[in-house]
Amino acid sequence: MKKLIIAPFFIIAAGLLGTGCKKSEIESNYYDPNGSVTATVPSLYSGLLFNERVMPKYWGLYTLQIPVIGTYSQTNGYNLANKVYEQPVNYTKDRWDYFYTNTIARYREIEKYYGNLTSDADKAGYLMFMETARIFVYDQTAQMVDMWGDIPFSTAGQLNTTGNIILASYDKGEEIYTKILTDLKRISDYLSTLTPDPYYQNQLNSVDYMNKGSLIKWRKYCNSLILRLAMRISYKNEATAKAMIQEILGNATKYPVINNYTESITITPSSTTSKLTAEKDIREGFAVNPFAPGKMVNDIMDPADDPRLPIYFSTNKNGEYRGVPNTWNATRVQDSVRSNYFSRWDSTTFSENNVFPGIVFTAAEAYFLKAEAYERWGGGTAKTAYDEGVKQSVLFYWSVNNSSKVKGDATYGRKEDRPTDLAIATYLLHPLVAYGTNNLEKIATQKWIDFGVIQAHQAWAEYRRTKFPVLNFPNDVSSVLAPQPPNRFLYPGTESTLNAANYAAVKSMDNISTKVFWDVK
Repeated sequence: MKKLIIAPFFIIAAGLLGTGCKKSEIESNYYDPNGSVTATVPSLYSGLLFNERVMPKYWGLYTLQIPVIGTYSQTNGYNLANKVYEQPVNYTKDRWDYFYTNTIARYREIEKYYGNLTSDADKAGYLMFMETARIFVYDQTAQMVDMWGDIPFSTAGQLNTTGNIILASYDKGEEIYTKILTDLKRISDYLSTLTPDPYYQNQLNSVDYMNKGSLIKWRKYCNSLILRLAMRISYKNEATAKAMIQEILGNATKYPVINNYTESITITPSSTTSKLTAEKDIREGFAVNPFAPGKMVNDIMDPADDPRLPIYFSTNKNGEYRGVPNTWNATRVQDSVRSNYFSRWDSTTFSENNVFPGIVFTAAEAYFLKAEAYERWGGGTAKTAYDEGVKQSVLFYWSVNNSSKVKGDATYGRKEDRPTDLAIATYLLHPLVAYGTNNLEKIATQKWIDFGVIQAHQAWAEYRRTKFPVLNFPNDVSSVLAPQPPNRFLYPGTESTLNAANYAAVKSMDNISTKVFWDVK
């Protein structure tokens, strides 16, 4: 792992058990997924949502999200160090393992308990738990495809389901996407007609600490996710993507999407004592590299006077916003760090914000997806959607800045005033930003800025899909294995040793030059 700052590792492990569904236990479980003893569909559902690769936890940020994926997407401030693009295989393996031992394992447990229900009323009542859980699992699964390509999926997690160890075969990434998109549409149709029994709705309200039991928010998440995944395959299979997206956008009543930053799908701790956060987690996560990215700040945000600048970053010793140029060598960068030349990710918004949300899907992303669809295929006004996407991005991060807390729920640092409509409108008129020319590039660029380093995995996927913004990656002459960023992650070494027969089917594609199926530009 390549770092600008050397910081110690503090390994954090989290285990999940289930809770009972009595009122007092549910209330505890709402913010304490670890405090349970009895497995039920609701308690297992709560455990599924406790995802340390969604929440800004130390280990994920420090080992992978910021220094690795942030480098491949240029959403962090990295320098041209020795072997900068080579993958830290231990940490990519951690990401792989977490998906299978947590997300998939927990979901299979829910499937098992649901399948063992004997009451028709429970089967019908808990079905909304199953369907909404699938939305979340499909989101996480698509992210795995985006990083690795073909992965074990349909037969993964059989130990939880059958009690037997079954080595999972690999599914084609394209087939996984097809299954996910088809099933998300089915789930959306189901939720659009659902009138839940109050008994089961009240349980969902208690254990769903992401959407608080709101079925309209689950519907908006589901439909927005369809937009994201359909757009991701749109250069590979444009006809399918176009048809799905136009159906969603053409019927807002049946297929609502996220429309306002206040509706963004997040997992947000209620306080600094919540089990959804941990004191100093995000601070230690940013310790690996707290510096602003050069291209983002120096070439776009600062010249255009982006209203997000004081929300995203601190100024340097001269009161200026400066990111790390990725063409500078390590010595020059370290000298500049010592002289406080570079901006850092803002402490109030990011590194000291102990209630920073786990970001799942924002209104800004939904608007940028609309803008791209309208620009490419018609059906709406692309400029209106684009402008609104920028506005929703500004307001979302301003709200995160203003919610900042440290231990004891005290406020931290300077909280920014709400950016004015005039400031946002002025930004939207700047030639680097204004809609009218190079529109697809501007949509992709603003989405990239919105994702930032917290959603670097989405930024990396979208960059590979669109090849925007235009990013320069200096060749790393010190590396034979990876002189340029990879197109995908390598499979963990344990796959070739412990799952050898199934790995043999994908072995020929297990290199950094193989592209994920949707990466065709």
